[in-house]
Amino acid sequence: MKKEDWFKNWFDSPYYHVLYKNRDKNEANVFIQNLVNWLQLDKSSTVLDLGCGKGRHAIELKKKYKKVVGIDLSKKSIDEAIKIAPKETHFSVHDMRDFQLNESFNAIFNLFTSFGYFSSMSDNLKVLHQCNKHLKAKGLLIIDFLNAEKVKSELVQREKKTIDSITFEISKKIIANNVVKNIAFKDNGRLHNFQESVQLLSMDDFKSLFQKSNFRLLDTFGDYDLQQFNPISSKRLILVAKKLET
Repeated sequence: MKKEDWFKNWFDSPYYHVLYKNRDKNEANVFIQNLVNWLQLDKSSTVLDLGCGKGRHAIELKKKYKKVVGIDLSKKSIDEAIKIAPKETHFSVHDMRDFQLNESFNAIFNLFTSFGYFSSMSDNLKVLHQCNKHLKAKGLLIIDFLNAEKVKSELVQREKKTIDSITFEISKKIIANNVVKNIAFKDNGRLHNFQESVQLLSMDDFKSLFQKSNFRLLDTFGDYDLQQFNPISSKRLILVAKKLET
Protein backbone atom coordinates (compact mmCIF):
# COMPACT_ATOMS: atom_id res chain seq x y z
CA MET A 1 0.00 0.00 0.00
CA LYS A 2 1.27 3.49 -0.83
CA LYS A 3 2.50 5.51 2.11
CA GLU A 4 0.12 8.32 1.21
CA ASP A 5 -2.81 5.93 1.55
CA TRP A 6 -2.37 5.72 5.32
CA PHE A 7 -6.06 6.59 5.77
CA LYS A 8 -7.29 3.37 4.15
CA ASN A 9 -6.06 1.22 7.04
CA TRP A 10 -6.34 3.68 9.90
CA PHE A 11 -9.91 4.86 9.33
CA ASP A 12 -11.11 1.25 9.06
CA SER A 13 -9.33 0.25 12.27
CA PRO A 14 -11.39 -0.08 15.46
CA TYR A 15 -8.55 1.73 17.27
CA TYR A 16 -9.22 4.90 15.31
CA HIS A 17 -12.65 5.08 16.90
CA VAL A 18 -11.22 4.31 20.35
CA LEU A 19 -8.66 7.12 20.14
CA TYR A 20 -11.23 9.67 19.01
CA LYS A 21 -14.24 8.42 20.94
CA ASN A 22 -14.28 11.45 23.24
CA ARG A 23 -14.92 13.99 20.52
CA ASP A 24 -17.36 16.58 21.79
CA LYS A 25 -20.76 15.69 20.29
CA ASN A 26 -22.37 18.79 21.74
CA GLU A 27 -19.73 20.98 20.12
CA ALA A 28 -20.38 19.26 16.79
CA ASN A 29 -24.13 19.78 17.13
CA VAL A 30 -23.69 23.47 17.99
CA PHE A 31 -21.43 23.85 14.95
CA ILE A 32 -24.05 22.32 12.66
CA GLN A 33 -26.75 24.60 14.08
CA ASN A 34 -24.56 27.68 13.63
CA LEU A 35 -23.77 26.69 10.04
CA VAL A 36 -27.42 26.04 9.24
CA ASN A 37 -28.41 29.43 10.64
CA TRP A 38 -25.72 31.19 8.60
CA LEU A 39 -26.29 29.33 5.33
CA GLN A 40 -30.07 29.89 5.28
CA LEU A 41 -30.67 26.92 2.97
CA ASP A 42 -34.24 25.85 2.37
CA LYS A 43 -35.40 22.91 4.49
CA SER A 44 -36.20 21.01 1.29
CA SER A 45 -32.49 20.95 0.39
CA THR A 46 -30.50 17.83 -0.39
CA VAL A 47 -27.00 17.86 1.11
CA LEU A 48 -23.91 15.65 1.07
CA ASP A 49 -21.68 14.87 4.06
CA LEU A 50 -18.32 14.18 2.37
CA GLY A 51 -16.09 12.04 4.58
CA CYS A 52 -18.97 11.31 6.95
CA GLY A 53 -17.35 8.70 9.19
CA LYS A 54 -19.99 7.05 11.36
CA GLY A 55 -22.50 9.73 10.44
CA ARG A 56 -22.60 11.99 13.50
CA HIS A 57 -22.74 15.17 11.41
CA ALA A 58 -25.06 13.65 8.81
CA ILE A 59 -27.60 12.73 11.48
CA GLU A 60 -27.64 16.32 12.75
CA LEU A 61 -27.93 17.62 9.19
CA LYS A 62 -30.96 15.36 8.63
CA LYS A 63 -32.77 17.28 11.38
CA LYS A 64 -32.39 20.39 9.25
CA TYR A 65 -32.77 19.23 5.64
CA LYS A 66 -35.06 16.91 3.70
CA LYS A 67 -32.41 14.51 2.40
CA VAL A 68 -28.84 13.80 3.51
CA VAL A 69 -26.30 11.58 1.77
CA GLY A 70 -23.08 10.54 3.48
CA ILE A 71 -20.03 8.96 1.86
CA ASP A 72 -16.77 7.72 3.34
CA LEU A 73 -13.87 5.50 2.34
CA SER A 74 -14.21 3.35 5.46
CA LYS A 75 -16.69 0.51 4.98
CA LYS A 76 -16.78 -0.17 8.73
CA SER A 77 -17.76 3.44 9.42
CA ILE A 78 -20.45 3.35 6.75
CA ASP A 79 -21.81 0.08 8.17
CA GLU A 80 -22.13 1.75 11.56
CA ALA A 81 -23.75 4.85 10.06
CA ILE A 82 -26.36 2.77 8.24
CA LYS A 83 -27.41 1.13 11.54
CA ILE A 84 -28.43 4.46 13.04
CA ALA A 85 -29.52 6.34 9.92
CA PRO A 86 -32.97 7.97 9.95
CA LYS A 87 -35.18 7.88 6.87
CA GLU A 88 -33.94 9.76 3.81
CA THR A 89 -30.35 9.53 5.06
CA HIS A 90 -28.28 7.41 2.71
CA PHE A 91 -24.72 6.18 3.29
CA SER A 92 -22.29 4.49 0.90
CA VAL A 93 -18.57 3.79 0.46
CA HIS A 94 -16.67 6.09 -1.92
CA ASP A 95 -13.26 7.69 -2.35
CA MET A 96 -13.78 11.47 -2.31
CA ARG A 97 -11.39 11.85 -5.26
CA ASP A 98 -13.61 9.96 -7.69
CA PHE A 99 -17.07 9.48 -6.19
CA GLN A 100 -19.95 9.17 -8.65
CA LEU A 101 -23.48 9.76 -7.35
CA ASN A 102 -26.59 9.98 -9.48
CA GLU A 103 -27.80 13.21 -7.93
CA SER A 104 -26.76 16.77 -7.25
CA PHE A 105 -26.78 18.72 -4.01
CA ASN A 106 -27.60 22.16 -2.69
CA ALA A 107 -24.61 21.95 -0.36
CA ILE A 108 -21.65 19.70 0.40
CA PHE A 109 -20.23 19.57 3.92
CA ASN A 110 -16.64 18.39 4.48
CA LEU A 111 -16.14 18.54 8.24
CA PHE A 112 -13.61 17.85 11.00
CA THR A 113 -10.44 18.00 8.86
CA SER A 114 -11.55 15.52 6.21
CA PHE A 115 -9.43 17.16 3.53
CA GLY A 116 -5.75 17.38 2.63
CA TYR A 117 -4.93 13.71 3.30
CA PHE A 118 -3.03 13.28 0.07
CA SER A 119 0.54 13.79 -1.09
CA SER A 120 -0.24 16.22 -3.89
CA MET A 121 -2.35 19.26 -4.69
CA SER A 122 -3.64 17.43 -7.76
CA ASP A 123 -5.55 15.00 -5.52
CA ASN A 124 -7.06 17.94 -3.62
CA LEU A 125 -8.19 19.34 -6.94
CA LYS A 126 -9.77 16.01 -7.86
CA VAL A 127 -11.87 16.24 -4.70
CA LEU A 128 -12.96 19.79 -5.46
CA HIS A 129 -13.78 19.01 -9.09
CA GLN A 130 -15.99 16.14 -7.91
CA CYS A 131 -17.68 18.46 -5.45
CA ASN A 132 -18.31 21.03 -8.17
CA LYS A 133 -19.69 18.33 -10.46
CA HIS A 134 -22.15 17.16 -7.79
CA LEU A 135 -23.42 20.60 -6.77
CA LYS A 136 -26.48 22.27 -8.20
CA ALA A 137 -26.16 25.74 -9.73
CA LYS A 138 -24.84 28.17 -7.11
CA GLY A 139 -24.45 25.26 -4.68
CA LEU A 140 -22.30 25.69 -1.57
CA LEU A 141 -19.21 23.86 -0.33
CA ILE A 142 -18.32 24.04 3.35
CA ILE A 143 -14.85 22.85 4.45
CA ASP A 144 -13.94 22.64 8.14
CA PHE A 145 -10.14 22.45 8.27
CA LEU A 146 -7.32 22.95 10.75
CA ASN A 147 -5.60 26.33 11.06
CA ALA A 148 -2.16 25.55 9.62
CA GLU A 149 -0.38 28.52 11.23
CA LYS A 150 -1.66 27.68 14.69
CA VAL A 151 -0.71 24.01 14.24
CA LYS A 152 2.82 25.01 13.27
CA SER A 153 3.27 27.38 16.21
CA GLU A 154 1.71 25.17 18.90
CA LEU A 155 2.73 21.66 17.82
CA VAL A 156 2.84 19.23 20.76
CA GLN A 157 5.58 16.83 19.75
CA ARG A 158 4.79 14.00 22.18
CA GLU A 159 1.82 12.99 24.31
CA LYS A 160 0.18 9.93 25.84
CA LYS A 161 -3.53 9.16 26.06
CA THR A 162 -5.01 6.18 27.90
CA ILE A 163 -8.47 5.24 26.64
CA ASP A 164 -10.26 1.94 27.31
CA SER A 165 -7.07 0.60 28.96
CA ILE A 166 -5.04 1.29 25.82
CA THR A 167 -2.15 3.76 26.11
CA PHE A 168 -1.60 5.60 22.86
CA GLU A 169 1.85 7.12 22.43
CA ILE A 170 1.52 9.96 19.95
CA SER A 171 4.32 11.89 18.30
CA LYS A 172 3.93 14.74 15.82
CA LYS A 173 6.31 16.46 13.45
CA ILE A 174 6.14 18.62 10.37
CA ILE A 175 7.55 17.07 7.20
CA ALA A 176 7.35 18.78 3.80
CA ASN A 177 4.50 21.02 4.98
CA ASN A 178 2.50 18.08 6.31
CA VAL A 179 1.72 17.52 9.97
CA VAL A 180 2.56 13.86 10.51
CA LYS A 181 1.22 12.03 13.55
CA ASN A 182 2.59 8.62 14.55
CA ILE A 183 0.36 6.57 16.84
CA ALA A 184 1.88 3.58 18.65
CA PHE A 185 0.24 1.32 21.27
CA LYS A 186 -0.04 -2.22 22.55
CA ASP A 187 -3.23 -4.22 22.83
CA ASN A 188 -3.42 -7.85 23.95
CA GLY A 189 0.35 -8.04 23.82
CA ARG A 190 0.56 -6.92 20.20
CA LEU A 191 2.28 -3.71 19.09
CA HIS A 192 0.36 -1.50 16.65
CA ASN A 193 1.60 1.51 14.73
CA PHE A 194 -0.45 3.87 12.57
CA GLN A 195 0.18 7.22 10.95
CA GLU A 196 -1.85 10.28 10.04
CA SER A 197 -0.61 12.92 7.59
CA VAL A 198 -2.46 16.12 6.73
CA GLN A 199 -1.29 18.88 4.43
CA LEU A 200 -0.85 22.24 6.16
CA LEU A 201 -2.95 24.15 3.67
CA SER A 202 -3.09 27.91 4.07
CA MET A 203 -5.83 30.35 3.14
CA ASP A 204 -3.89 31.16 -0.04
CA ASP A 205 -3.71 27.45 -0.88
CA PHE A 206 -7.48 27.16 -0.63
CA LYS A 207 -8.04 30.30 -2.68
CA SER A 208 -5.85 28.86 -5.43
CA LEU A 209 -7.61 25.49 -5.28
CA PHE A 210 -11.03 27.13 -5.43
CA GLN A 211 -10.04 29.26 -8.41
CA LYS A 212 -8.85 26.18 -10.30
CA SER A 213 -12.01 24.20 -9.51
CA ASN A 214 -14.60 26.89 -10.35
CA PHE A 215 -15.51 28.02 -6.83
CA ARG A 216 -15.65 31.48 -5.27
CA LEU A 217 -14.79 31.88 -1.60
CA LEU A 218 -17.69 33.57 0.19
CA ASP A 219 -16.57 33.67 3.80
CA THR A 220 -14.24 32.20 6.40
CA PHE A 221 -14.62 31.51 10.11
CA GLY A 222 -12.15 30.65 12.85
CA ASP A 223 -14.14 28.42 15.18
CA TYR A 224 -17.39 26.51 15.61
CA ASP A 225 -19.12 29.64 16.91
CA LEU A 226 -18.35 31.19 13.48
CA GLN A 227 -16.14 33.94 14.85
CA GLN A 228 -13.91 35.83 12.42
CA PHE A 229 -10.88 33.88 11.21
CA ASN A 230 -7.50 34.97 12.61
CA PRO A 231 -4.51 33.12 11.10
CA ILE A 232 -2.55 33.40 14.34
CA SER A 233 -5.10 32.51 16.99
CA SER A 234 -8.12 30.76 15.43
CA LYS A 235 -8.66 27.11 16.29
CA ARG A 236 -10.06 26.25 12.87
CA LEU A 237 -10.19 27.43 9.27
CA ILE A 238 -13.79 27.07 8.10
CA LEU A 239 -14.44 28.04 4.49
CA VAL A 240 -17.70 28.57 2.61
CA ALA A 241 -17.37 28.57 -1.19
CA LYS A 242 -19.95 28.89 -3.95
CA LYS A 243 -20.07 27.05 -7.27
CA LEU A 244 -19.61 29.50 -10.11
CA GLU A 245 -21.82 29.51 -13.15
CA THR A 246 -20.19 28.21 -16.31
